[in-house]
Parts: sequence; C-alpha cells; structure tokens
Amino acid sequence: MPAPAKADALADLGLTIAKSDDGNGLVVTDVDPNSDAADRGIQPGDVITAVSSAKVNTTDDVSKAIADAAKAGRKAVLMQITRDDSSRFVALPVGKA
Repeated sequence: MPAPAKADALADLGLTIAKSDDGNGLVVTDVDPNSDAADRGIQPGDVITAVSSAKVNTTDDVSKAIADAAKAGRKAVLMQITRDDSSRFVALPVGKA
C-alpha cells in the first residue's frame, strides 16, 4: 500500500488516506479522534469510493471535490464509504474556519 497522504482538505476533516490496493477508492489509514469524521463514525480501514457523486481514486480527486463544494457554497460534502462489503453515505462539513 502506498504511503498515506494528508492533503489540506482531508486534514481539515481529520482524515489520512492512502490509495487502495485494488485501485478502487482510498483507504482511511487514520482518523483524528476529535474530528467531524470521527464524530460521524468513519474508521481506519474504511474505503472512500466517491465524494459528492464523483468517483475518487487519488487524494487530488478528494481535494478537488471538497474544494469544488466549498467554492459552490455548499456546507458539506457527501462521501460514499465502504466497510465490510456494505456501503453508506456520510456528510462531512467543508469550509470550516
């Protein structure tokens, strides 16, 4: 597995991620326990497969989706998370100062 990355937009959400072994989505490698991500139940090992309806495979994909949402004035992004063969959606706030 490639080295984990913590892009600014992801750091703001409390997430550290790495590319998944199969190239489908991004694996959460760490979650800040005091973050919005932790509050919403995201855990290490979860796989982020989409952000705001866009498939994601790189940290740049995630950062762009978050930046686009903030630029459009959205207060949150919807992330599709897969855990143990089950998928769910999690809304995370963006643009917090």
